[in-house]
Amino acid sequence: MQSKKIILLASNCQSSRWVYHAFKNLLPISHVIIEQPVSKIQLFKRRIKKNGIWPVTGQAMFSMLVTPILRWKAKNQKEALIKKYQLKDIPFDEAGCNFVSSVNDEQCRQLLKQYQPDIVLVNGTRIISKATLQSVDAAFINIHVGITPQYRGAHGGYWALYNNDVRHFGTTIHLIDTGIDTGAVLKHVFAEPGNDDNFTTYPIIQVAEGIKALPQVINDFIEGRAPAISNIEKGKMYYQPTIWQYLTNKTR
Repeated sequence: MQSKKIILLASNCQSSRWVYHAFKNLLPISHVIIEQPVSKIQLFKRRIKKNGIWPVTGQAMFSMLVTPILRWKAKNQKEALIKKYQLKDIPFDEAGCNFVSSVNDEQCRQLLKQYQPDIVLVNGTRIISKATLQSVDAAFINIHVGITPQYRGAHGGYWALYNNDVRHFGTTIHLIDTGIDTGAVLKHVFAEPGNDDNFTTYPIIQVAEGIKALPQVINDFIEGRAPAISNIEKGKMYYQPTIWQYLTNKTR
């Protein structure tokens, strides 16, 4: 691999910790920038403004009433997947991290300018603004738990199964542009969940398969062997299911 400076831009969530510990000894990640999560109240207000009170209420009911049951049912399966993929959910090394309130604030942009990376590996952040994307001459690369352009947004694996479209269960490694999961595709990674999987374990499979594929994708990208393929179609945006969507078309 040619010498390129890579930094990780992420939120302090489980999947980001998996990514960090998988790559810190495989890729030359020089710096890490961690953003603070959006408050649940703020997120709830934004969703109501965008999608309306009724769908957001249904999504909240799904989170409060259904997700805990699915998480309990899949407890052993989650542990098995974490062991299978050797995922490590341990804290970031804070000495090597910079903490910012948002990927879109001036502090984050100044850090990007200071580090001057060639590649910014992104995981679990809010939508990155145009100002942040243009603050440095680097490729922003994301692991998206869904196949784009068909499944943009949230829970792409679940929605593929919901639509009886299992061939599109998987992960997209793509460049980030100013849209939402609309960037040019570097690789689609397809997978198939098992009978013991459900809504709460689909993302584990998708993230883990993305982690497996990413080192080669980045190496090919640096060497010019992985042409970015732009999405001709815009595709569809998906969100968290409502409780009635889940109950009327129960997908494990």
